[in-house]
Amino acid sequence: MDHDTAPTRAEQVRLYLDTLRARMNPAEFRVLGRILPGAVASLATPDTDHFIDVPDEDRPHLTSEVEDELLAVLSIVATGTMEHHIVDLGDGATTALDTGAAADPEAVRRMRDWAARQRDQRDGRIPVEQD
Repeated sequence: MDHDTAPTRAEQVRLYLDTLRARMNPAEFRVLGRILPGAVASLATPDTDHFIDVPDEDRPHLTSEVEDELLAVLSIVATGTMEHHIVDLGDGATTALDTGAAADPEAVRRMRDWAARQRDQRDGRIPVEQD
């Protein structure tokens, strides 16, 4: 990598994955590696429902850490920066926010409120808003 230029997205992802490989449980890292290609491909068609099949033998290793690291890698791919924080939205939902939004309590509250409304709509507790 040339030190005079910013690293490409691919270089950032590679660096991040190398760091994860060194610190993650090997079985969890393997699962992350298996689901990552399908998750990255889903970024190309965001308006489509995507399902990533996780084999039964891998399910015990699909931990919240794996899910959080998947979000982190997808954030790097989508934005070209490694400056993200994983934020808990409640009920097991998380998201990646840029550092400015993650440090802003009002922005985090708005995101958590939005996620709660989405869960309520999905669960039929409130009607879906029509445009």
